[in-house]
Amino acid sequence: MPDKLRFYYPMPRFPSVSVTGSHCDLKCSHCKGHYLQHMPDVSSPEKLREYCIKHEERNGVGLLISGGSTQSGRVPLEPFLDTIGWVKDHTDLIINLHTGMLNKEEAMAIAATGIDIVSVDLVGDAETLRRVYGLNAKIEEYDATLQNLVDGGANVAPHICAGLDYGEIKGEHRALELASTVTPETVVLISLIPTADTPMADVKAPSVDSIIGLVEEAVKVCKGSEISLGCMRSREYKTELEWAAINAGASRIAMASRSTEKRAIEAGYDVIHLDGCCATPRKYDSRLLSV
Repeated sequence: MPDKLRFYYPMPRFPSVSVTGSHCDLKCSHCKGHYLQHMPDVSSPEKLREYCIKHEERNGVGLLISGGSTQSGRVPLEPFLDTIGWVKDHTDLIINLHTGMLNKEEAMAIAATGIDIVSVDLVGDAETLRRVYGLNAKIEEYDATLQNLVDGGANVAPHICAGLDYGEIKGEHRALELASTVTPETVVLISLIPTADTPMADVKAPSVDSIIGLVEEAVKVCKGSEISLGCMRSREYKTELEWAAINAGASRIAMASRSTEKRAIEAGYDVIHLDGCCATPRKYDSRLLSV
């Protein structure tokens, strides 16, 4: 078990924004673009630049730049890369990019912007890719994406969703193996949220035991990486899952409940409260400290 815990609270200083507004071409079965509805719209380079300038003026510390996916499983970031590079050169904002699959040229272009983190969703089962994402892609493309980003000098934070395939644990074990090949600082585990108006609205969320099994496996397989319980997870068993994840070896928790924080402090953990994304490298801790 870890002796130091980092608890991350993204809002309001580290929000998620969408370069596609509320639009998504892929319309995956677990989301259907639902979560884009709550993100600020930065669907032009000018909007993104203006948002970042104002966000820093409002004491923002960073942001996750995401968006809907193209039919090929990519967030269409190319038109925004010059602006992202400008933001890195002219502000102190910490930038996390959510990308999807990338070829070598795309990965190198993204790494060249100087961004701080690249969040890559990893799927370890080809049938899940077809059933949930509607993609006829190979798992090896995710492996290549990670390697291409690392080769370009990017700091990669693999994200693995427990129960992505209609609540069942299928390719998550393979996804952990893929993540381990690049020894990232942080591996983020999230879990399926049965979401209204999607094909998975009535699916049962993965159990605490199944998620904790993946946390334990991640600790063993991804040696040298910190394991984080990310913010995208069911609230059905929030505090139970948080405490079990800590006991299983997770050292980062996004949006931890007050009761979990109190329990951790009483148990003797050194708890750091950070205003940011749980994938953020440790070197930025001082900038994420609550103010």
